[in-house]
Amino acid sequence: MAVLAIELTFPPATELEAPRYEPWTMAARWEETLVEKVQGFGGILLQRSPSLLAIIFGIPRTLEQLPQRAVQAALVIRHLITEARRSEEGQPCPEVRLAAHVGALLVESQAGAPTEHVLAVGDTLALPVRLLGQAAPGEIVVSPDVGRLVEGWFELEAREVPLGGETPGRIIAYTVTGLGPRRFPLARLERWVQSRFVGRERELAALEDLRAQAEGGRGQVVGIVGEPGVGKSRLGYEFTRSPRSHGWLVLESTAVSYGKTTAYLPVIDLLKAYFQIEDHDEPRKMHEKVTGKLLTLDEALRPTLPALLALLEVPVEDPEWQALDPLQRRQRTLDAVKRLLLRESQVQPVLLVFEDLHWSDTETQVFLDSLIESLPTHRILLLVSFRPEYQHGWGNKTYATQLRLDPLPPERAEELLEALLGGKGGAQHAAPLQALKQLLIEQTEGNPFFLEESVWTLVEQGVLVRDPNGGAGLRPAPTMNLSEIRMPATVQAVLAARIGRLP
Repeated sequence: MAVLAIELTFPPATELEAPRYEPWTMAARWEETLVEKVQGFGGILLQRSPSLLAIIFGIPRTLEQLPQRAVQAALVIRHLITEARRSEEGQPCPEVRLAAHVGALLVESQAGAPTEHVLAVGDTLALPVRLLGQAAPGEIVVSPDVGRLVEGWFELEAREVPLGGETPGRIIAYTVTGLGPRRFPLARLERWVQSRFVGRERELAALEDLRAQAEGGRGQVVGIVGEPGVGKSRLGYEFTRSPRSHGWLVLESTAVSYGKTTAYLPVIDLLKAYFQIEDHDEPRKMHEKVTGKLLTLDEALRPTLPALLALLEVPVEDPEWQALDPLQRRQRTLDAVKRLLLRESQVQPVLLVFEDLHWSDTETQVFLDSLIESLPTHRILLLVSFRPEYQHGWGNKTYATQLRLDPLPPERAEELLEALLGGKGGAQHAAPLQALKQLLIEQTEGNPFFLEESVWTLVEQGVLVRDPNGGAGLRPAPTMNLSEIRMPATVQAVLAARIGRLP
C-alpha cells in the first residue's frame, strides 16, 4: 500500500475578514476538493483529524504504480493550492505539507466498507505523519522506500531527518521538487542497461527492417505485446538508441495506470517533448516555444496554434477558437497534432514511441487511430507497446506488425543472469551460485524484469556481495539462505495487480 499524509493549516480569521471568510466552510470545501483529487489517482480517505488527512492507495483492490500515484497526487494538490493562492489574491488559502510512504495494511475482506476494519503494520501510517513534521509549508517529503521506487519518475533531493517518536536515529528521506527529466519507461532504463541485452535478436532485426521501410516513405505501425516485465521497454530502448536512429526525430511518451481519466495525457507529454517545454515554464514561455517552433517548421501550420496551445493548457485568446463547441474543438485538436507530425516527417523521418497503451485514455486512442490511417505515405514509424488484454483495430493493416514477447527460455535466462552477476564467483562459490540461479529462474519463470529486480534486491539485502578481490562479479554471501529469499517489492506489486484483475 502507499500512504499520503496531508496536513492542512488554515490562517486565522480576523474580525475584519469574518464576513467573507468562514473557517468551517473553508475547511470543508478544501477537504472535499482534495479528496476528489486523490480519488482520481485511486486513493481513498482512510483517516481524518482536524488538520490531517491520511489517504491510502491500494485498497479495496491492488493497483499498479502505487507510490507514483501518491507522489503525483501530492504534486497535483500542491499545484492546486499554489494556483488558488495566485488566482484568488486576497482570499485566504491553506498551507499544505505532504508526506508519502509505502507499507503493509491488514484489511478485513468481509468488511462492509474498504476502510471499516484496517490495521496498519509497522510504521505504515506512523512514518508519513512523522515526516510531515520535517516538511516546510508546500514541501513533499517521501520515505526512503518511496524514494527508491519513484527514482527517475520525479526529481528528488536527499535529506537526513530524525525519526522522532520512540525510535531513535535518523533516516535519509527525499524532498520531491518536481517531475523527473523524463518519466517515460525508456528513459528510466538508463540505470538498468548495464546488463547485456539477450534473447530478442529476432525482434530487433524485424524492427530494423521496418525502420528502413518507414525511412523510404512507407510508414509503419509496430505493436510490441507481452505480459509485464517480459522486456517490451528494453526492446524499445535498444531500438531507439541504435546508431541507425541518427537523423531521426525520436519522440517518446507513455500512458500511466492512473491516467485513463486525463484526456490526451500521453499526447500532451509527446508535445512537451517536441516543443521542449519544461514543467516550470510559465504560460508566456510555453506560448513562445510553441509559436516559434511551429511557425519555423511551416507558416501554414499557424491555424493549428490555438488547438495546440489549448491542449498544453496555455490560455488562448483567439475569438474563433473560443466560439467552437466541444466537438469542434476535439476535431481541431486531433487534426492539429496529426498535421504537425505529418509535416515534421517531410523534414526528417519520425519515430514515435507510445508505451503501455493498455492504460491509455480514449482521446489518445482516437488520435492514434487517426494517425495510423495516414501512415502509409509518410516517413513515420509508430512503435507502441501493450499487454495482451489491450484491444485495437489496426491489426489488419498491411503496414501493421505485431511482435509478441514471451519470457526467456531457461538457457537465455541463465545467460542474462551471467551478465547480471558478472564473472564466475570462484570455484568455491560455483555450487551455491548455480543453486541461486536455478531458484531465480524458477521463481521468475524467465521474466527479464523479475530477474533483474531480484538480483538488485539481493545485492541491497546483502545476499549477493561484490568480489572482495576486486573482480567485477557478484558472489553469494557466506550466510546466504535460499529458503529466506523473497520476491522484490516491485515484482510483488506487479503480481498482486495481476491477481487483482482475475475474476
